Amino acid sequence: MALHTQLPIYKLAYDLLSFATDITRNIPRDLKAGLGAKVRDECIEVLVLIARSNAAANKTPHLTELLERLQVIEFLLRLFKDKRFISIKQYAAAITLTADIGKQGNGWKKASHHRPLHERHGAHA
Repeated sequence: MALHTQLPIYKLAYDLLSFATDITRNIPRDLKAGLGAKVRDECIEVLVLIARSNAAANKTPHLTELLERLQVIEFLLRLFKDKRFISIKQYAAAITLTADIGKQGNGWKKASHHRPLHERHGAHA
């Protein structure tokens, strides 16, 4: 098992957190504490779920939640773009990151379903 901080999906998710931290600076003060913090908190949860998935025998529940949290991030980013808190260029960059994380998460989820049962439960053949 690879260290979760070395996984490509983790690196992308960390990049998303870093980017979200930068772009939420432009949100009006009255929304920054609520919506800005929500985006950053969801990004942190994605990182936590990557670590949990990496350590778990049954990765599916963690990866399912990770994909759901990515959707929340995307909803909020779209709102930020529509309200012109972030530029279209910033939105596109963030959505590229969420799409890449989603692709890797879905691939990881599919791969974990196709592993033999004894590998999924940590038993050795």
